[in-house]
Amino acid sequence: MLRTASRLNGSRSGYLLILSEGVGPTPPARNPMSKALRLLWTIVLILAAVSYVFSSTETTLHNFTGGTDGAAPLGDLLYDPSTGLVYGTTNKGGGASNCPRGCGTVFSLHSDGSGYTVIYRFAGGVNDGANPQAGLTMDSSGNLYGTTYSGGAHNLGTIFKLTPIGGGLFSETVLHSFSGADGSHPLARLAFDTAGNLYGTTLSGGAHGRGVVFKFQPSGLESIIYSFAGPDGSHPRAGVVFDANDNLWGTTSIGGGPNLGVLFRLTFNGTIWSETFLHSFADTDGANPYAELTLDAAGDVFGTTKSGGSPACTFAPTGCGVVFEFQPSGNGFTENTIYAFTGGLDGAAPIADLTLALDIAGNYYLYGTASEAGVVGGTCPAKGCGTAFELCGIGSSCQGSLTWTEYTLFDFVGRIGGKTPAAGMLAFSPVGADSDSPNHFPPTGGHGKCTSGCMAPVSSGGASGNGTIDGFTN
Repeated sequence: MLRTASRLNGSRSGYLLILSEGVGPTPPARNPMSKALRLLWTIVLILAAVSYVFSSTETTLHNFTGGTDGAAPLGDLLYDPSTGLVYGTTNKGGGASNCPRGCGTVFSLHSDGSGYTVIYRFAGGVNDGANPQAGLTMDSSGNLYGTTYSGGAHNLGTIFKLTPIGGGLFSETVLHSFSGADGSHPLARLAFDTAGNLYGTTLSGGAHGRGVVFKFQPSGLESIIYSFAGPDGSHPRAGVVFDANDNLWGTTSIGGGPNLGVLFRLTFNGTIWSETFLHSFADTDGANPYAELTLDAAGDVFGTTKSGGSPACTFAPTGCGVVFEFQPSGNGFTENTIYAFTGGLDGAAPIADLTLALDIAGNYYLYGTASEAGVVGGTCPAKGCGTAFELCGIGSSCQGSLTWTEYTLFDFVGRIGGKTPAAGMLAFSPVGADSDSPNHFPPTGGHGKCTSGCMAPVSSGGASGNGTIDGFTN
């Protein structure tokens, strides 16, 4: 999913590539390690996950007041490099009377963190959506698209479009109101295909009441392309992403064999969409994936689970969550747990997607947030305020003794910087060190960190307890 670099949302490339000028280095070949060695690394990771703490400098770019400026930002940020603006949503606030704490907003700010502006306030009721929980998608004309969890004709959520009308102003159109039979309560961002069709998921509704994958055509026609039944997945909280072969990938938060969530692939045979790959999480490899998947150019699939994994968490006996990878292998995929959270300063319960970025040499970095653990006490709850983290891949300047090395970039502390992040990280290019140093570990200036800056919304905490937008730099 392209959320930065350029307005190419029509591209079905499923990976996030952070570029400075629209053209970047050739993506590296898939990790050449043998299957046996990869299995050994996976075992090592599960038995002894290693975390390093190298704090980035945090700046609170905006403290939400809970009033007309919004509150509780839950969705990812979207960067438009043609204007230098960053767009996002808030779940509450805005001042509309149809919702107890406001129906939510859409906002913009400059990439340097200045100029926070509300560009739309949802009204709720039968004529407008309410309470968006997802980030936005942009087309080549600068129109913004998104979903709301509630509101609309049946109060089951909507698909909306914001059209720029000049002077930084936008006009909103409700494209579709969900009715239940066609899905209800969308939580996730939308994905474009090259024909301009939008694809997404709903948490519930559909033929079995367990959620759907839907298609919305420019003509205004919405249709279900897949209804979840339980064993094949249930209640998707994440959206879908395209791979290079036009398949759709996603996760469901529960369902599957042990009812701990699944990872799925949908393939179109010219007539219908069907599941052509399904993995049921089993707890030891993670459980309850909430986040959208991230795909790279080689077909590797990265994601997070909110719980499960090893070692067990202090406050979650089933584990604190994992970062996983599915790597193409023959006609199938090999699963690797590339990091298991411990529930300490490294974080716990990641519910956001990962940002895949490359440094100037084409090496991999993954950025993300964990909604719990980190700092406990003070203005933080017993489960912690959450963290921002980075995983350094093979060849990167900050890779340690393992295939992937985790660094905690920032521990949220509640009143300052917010707490419980539910969204992923927006990373500006370039990332990583300017040059690798073989004589230092971690190399000076190259723990990855956020070399050119990162940005993330944080769902609560801050000066008034209504969330923040934070910036991170070295």
